[in-house]
Amino acid sequence: MRNLGVSAVVGWLAAVLLCWPGMPSAETYQIQVASLPERAFNFFLDGRTLPRIEDFLDDKQRSKSVLFLDRRPQSLEPIGRGQVVHSPDNITYPKRNDPWGLITWNGKVGRLMVFRVRGKQSDHQKLKRVAVQTGGVLTRLPVRRIPASSRRPLAVPVTSASYLAHAVESGTFAAWVERRAASHDGLSVIVGRHPDAQQSDAVYLVVRMPIEGRSYKVVLGWQNFEHESAYGSVPGGRDR
Repeated sequence: MRNLGVSAVVGWLAAVLLCWPGMPSAETYQIQVASLPERAFNFFLDGRTLPRIEDFLDDKQRSKSVLFLDRRPQSLEPIGRGQVVHSPDNITYPKRNDPWGLITWNGKVGRLMVFRVRGKQSDHQKLKRVAVQTGGVLTRLPVRRIPASSRRPLAVPVTSASYLAHAVESGTFAAWVERRAASHDGLSVIVGRHPDAQQSDAVYLVVRMPIEGRSYKVVLGWQNFEHESAYGSVPGGRDR
């Protein structure tokens, strides 16, 4: 009888701890990011959605000629003192031949996970197009500079790359994202524009981890001001 009583108490304590609001549960999250020239992005654009691009990118033989594999998301370290940016557990980075660049990690509900994407090669350094999977469909989001008079969050805000780098270093980045960037089912996308055409823009992908595990898909379209026409049409397709 005594053992039964001890077991009951232990079970009750476990139930209380699991439900305790100060102990967020760990969930599994995924993000998939594909980078390609803006012209290829536009080729698949149908209104505001890209209904055919997933099948194309899933075909490694076709997509490898279009994708920029140097633009893999890199997770940032926890930002600033007292911030809620999360250092992930069990993070796995994409395999070399993975067109989508799948990243998986374990995180706690309500905390932030931040990734940064930058180009290493010398061309197609300006980020011009963004699509995020919402409602099961990859949907283009407007990429816009922040108006001086506006305080409303933008779908994909654009600001100075040096300003965002300073915000990261000073620990104010998370608060800035909260004010300026809209959340798309827990995901915010921000572009840090670099004034030098030879330097890559920085794209920040910020996940405020929802109450349940989630999988995100992002497509980034990059522009080269001097050599954009050199890419021509998508293999097997036509110019648009």
